[in-house]
Amino acid sequence: MLGDCLERMKEIKSGTVDMILCDLPYGTTQCKWDVIIPFEQLWAEYNRVIKEDGAIVLFGAEPFSSHLRLSNLQHFKYDIIWDKVKGVGFLNAKKQPLRNHEIVSVFYKKQCTYNPQKTTGHNLKKSSRGKHLQTDVYGQMKNDYVYSSSERYPRSIQVFSTDTQNSSFHPTQKPVALCEYLIRTYTNEGETVLDNTMGSGTTGVACVNTGRHFIGIEQEEKYFLVAQERIALAGAEKDRQPDLFGGVA
Repeated sequence: MLGDCLERMKEIKSGTVDMILCDLPYGTTQCKWDVIIPFEQLWAEYNRVIKEDGAIVLFGAEPFSSHLRLSNLQHFKYDIIWDKVKGVGFLNAKKQPLRNHEIVSVFYKKQCTYNPQKTTGHNLKKSSRGKHLQTDVYGQMKNDYVYSSSERYPRSIQVFSTDTQNSSFHPTQKPVALCEYLIRTYTNEGETVLDNTMGSGTTGVACVNTGRHFIGIEQEEKYFLVAQERIALAGAEKDRQPDLFGGVA
């Protein structure tokens, strides 16, 4: 959809979106598109279109992220820190540390889908069922874990290198791999993801790659056209991938 997101979101049926994944304008640059969307109007539309158990996952950086969380403390749950590996802010390097992280804030009304994307290759750990643990804070707790695995649950700091090969599409472009990670975590295949400020369409590409439906809105026509092309190319590439029986999907 091309146009103002607050207007175009009105065309989406209520309670039909499983996840909102969006890199909202932070209001930290002089770019004409980098204007903070009024939170009250934004949340009114978000709360209308999202399902009761849908996740709203929003990128941010300080001080924008603090204002964003405060705008909806009722539904705010936690932050994920995205470690970008490569630092930015060299113009201020003599005044403050280089910035190599951004914040991903997670909101939901009711417990949302959560598919933890485990990491592998760790040293094996073992535990047995039925032990009781005594803790100073929570008292006696039963240890019901049984595992002998090299997998580990994800932590609140996630490392994804900036997609430097494709960063020319949009000045604040996020890595496709990071968006895929978030989409797999908070949705299941065949569900619907909304990005109401989609920029160059990275969320849409990630949806194609992970088998999700996508609704994208962008007000800048030049980025909208880039997004259309990138998403179409991702779809064509997926269609060319061989299936399990050696044919083309």
